[in-house]
Amino acid sequence: MGKTLIIAEKPSVAADIVKALPGKFSRSKSHFESDDHIVSFAIGHLVSIAYPEEINPELQKWTLDNLPILPEEFPLAVLPDTKTQFNAISKLIRRKDVDVIVNGCDAGREGELIFKYILKLAANHAVEGKQIRRLWLRSMTLDAIREGLRHLRDNSEMLPLEDTALCRSEADWLIGINATRALTCYNSRFGGFRKTPCGRVQTPTLSLLVKRETERRGFVPVTYWELHARFDCGPVSYEGIWIDPDFVKEDEQTHGRRNRIWEAERARNIAEMCLGRPAEVEESSKKSTKGAPPLYDLTLLQREANSRFGFSAKNTLALAQGLYERHKLITYPRTDSRCLPEDYLPTVKEVLSRQRDWQFGRFAAEVLTKKYLKKDKRIFNNKKVSDHFAIIPTSVLPTTLSEPELKVYQMIVQRFLAVFFPPAVYQNTRRLSVVAGETFLTEGKILVEPGWKAVYGSLSEEDGDKELQALPPDTMVICAEIDQQEHQTKPPPRFTEATLLSAMENSGKLVEDEELAEAMKERGLGTPATRASIIEKLLNEKYVVREQRDLAPTGKAFELLSLLESRHIDVLASPELTGEWEYKLNQILKGTMTRPQFMKEIREMTGVIVEKVRQGDEAELREAAFSPVAGVRFYETASAYESADKKLIIRKILGGRVMEEEEIVALIEGKTLGPFPDFRSKKGKPFTASVRITDSKVEFLFADSTAELDLDEIRRQEPLGLSPIDQTRVFETPIGYLSESALEGDRDKGLRISKIILGRRLDPDHISQLLSHGRTELITGFISRKRKPFDAYLLLDARGKLTFEFPPRSKKGASRIAGNG
Repeated sequence: MGKTLIIAEKPSVAADIVKALPGKFSRSKSHFESDDHIVSFAIGHLVSIAYPEEINPELQKWTLDNLPILPEEFPLAVLPDTKTQFNAISKLIRRKDVDVIVNGCDAGREGELIFKYILKLAANHAVEGKQIRRLWLRSMTLDAIREGLRHLRDNSEMLPLEDTALCRSEADWLIGINATRALTCYNSRFGGFRKTPCGRVQTPTLSLLVKRETERRGFVPVTYWELHARFDCGPVSYEGIWIDPDFVKEDEQTHGRRNRIWEAERARNIAEMCLGRPAEVEESSKKSTKGAPPLYDLTLLQREANSRFGFSAKNTLALAQGLYERHKLITYPRTDSRCLPEDYLPTVKEVLSRQRDWQFGRFAAEVLTKKYLKKDKRIFNNKKVSDHFAIIPTSVLPTTLSEPELKVYQMIVQRFLAVFFPPAVYQNTRRLSVVAGETFLTEGKILVEPGWKAVYGSLSEEDGDKELQALPPDTMVICAEIDQQEHQTKPPPRFTEATLLSAMENSGKLVEDEELAEAMKERGLGTPATRASIIEKLLNEKYVVREQRDLAPTGKAFELLSLLESRHIDVLASPELTGEWEYKLNQILKGTMTRPQFMKEIREMTGVIVEKVRQGDEAELREAAFSPVAGVRFYETASAYESADKKLIIRKILGGRVMEEEEIVALIEGKTLGPFPDFRSKKGKPFTASVRITDSKVEFLFADSTAELDLDEIRRQEPLGLSPIDQTRVFETPIGYLSESALEGDRDKGLRISKIILGRRLDPDHISQLLSHGRTELITGFISRKRKPFDAYLLLDARGKLTFEFPPRSKKGASRIAGNG
């Protein structure tokens, strides 16, 4: 009898399988071997579908003429970084003493794909007749591995899963390769090579960012008022905020809140009517509980690490992977499950026992001594365990970890301990003070029993004791003071990695078709293991840039979405495509659809996408809304405006910035615009410049470039004052405020002041104030490098250096009305 070869997905899993097998194993670089078994491993994906140019050298050139690329067979290629391990596995697969080959890769679609691609590329006549079996593991305890080895599945059972894996891989290749090449060819038609990547998951993800940014750009702030009152009752004082007790949120008033007043006069009238008047007080109190949040899956871990520490999704995954593989401190991190298998209770007990010797040992001891550990379906539930279970610590304790590794490990340990603790118990008090028919709300919240929150030590602001002092009996309550605060509604915030990961995970909610939404419920856009790489890919392709913790889409992103919409292929930007695929892949699993049927539909869709791009602008050409300008007609395409004689073409995205129609008109009329601080280089770096059209070409003007300026025209202006450096006159120019010496190229004594400083445009009046008095009036609306707004005076010294002076802090927009006693 020959040997059994087991191929795991990763080296660490192979080592765990070896521990569960009988016999003595020797270790080589590529595998473990005993008298009866060989256990080897992939390193994730070793093999993928070949690139088009590897299939046919003629496809090296990107041109619409050779699209769509629709190979009947999909040749495979070894990934360069893993070639050595693939060659080693190939030799093992072909060994004459190997009778049985077992797929020990992860239990799921991708694990099936990894193994089958290796087998397909490595197989030759020597493999014929060998048995192919499947090891299906959802738990990595020794007992669970041994149980899986005793009940290996036959390969015939896995064929539907193999079909779905192959369909997903080939469909992504067809759509991604063809759409990317077609759109790149279209965008490069004016010259150059403007790569335009597009894919089933990354483009809908990008669409989420672009739609949010479009909302922000179109947002018009609305002013509202809040009334904050101080009530006195003998020696006791307390605060209350005005509310409308009959408030009902309406769809058309998205910013409506029960404590917002939309008219200044109404706010003033309420304040004047209530001030100094007695209040009738009604108070209620009740207990509430809050259970611990669930165990981590990868997406939840990435979201919280981003919110708490600013770690990117990519970094969190790398840190977790290191804790799993190198340090052996946590279980497999690339999981989408937040529950544990029902047979895992003994392992959990062992981990808790070990954790008694580490940082949070007293909490681990409390779980054990107070018998908090129970078979709770909220924690132990086979139905909610997918390919892998939730991330928890192992029975190994840390020795030396880097600071970021320690932070992630602490998060995992604290969550693991907290989930077994009882709920936190609060006492919630609600006090309503009614004055002249108007209601003011005061709320108190006391943490009575910390429960699971004790594991986290420092309590959040929501848990801070906000106990309301009892009011003296038979004592009148008076509205003693009212603070009338003016605020403005804010646009929806940009996505951070944390909120984008959440949106990707829950993108099925954006799909209107119920069947498609149901199919996406378990997956969303991407998988926990791929979402970080999708975000990184968008960053690397300069579709998105990081601004502190925010993710901001670039002009390139807007251009792509606009192009997809104009070509009527915006299905590529919709989560519905993923929902439709998942729905049909589930049908293949159930046997109600076949692999050939699915792939036929994908091939047809690929052809339609390419054809819609190939139709070109002529099919979509329409007169621009602002046309004509100065008697010249302009026509709009998906990405540009062009004159009827085609002598002038202005792209809608200039220097990575989305241009407004009125700005395009001003450029056509010969005006110099700017400077704008939100241009971006090809590498995604922001830069400030003015822009104009010269000789039918767009030209950028920078603050240190005076060669393109008409100096005679500038000198005919009224000067704004004299430079404190050399007493030469200072003028406004299209690129900034410059002294005569700066205009003449003097870099030592020339005064140069940008028109935009920290996001705030400076007016000529500000410059006049600086030159005559050395300081400006208070300027509002600067934006710090941490994206925080602030107000300041600008100061200019004799050397031409600008500095800020900050006013005393005061409550913005507040006017206080107080009684006489």
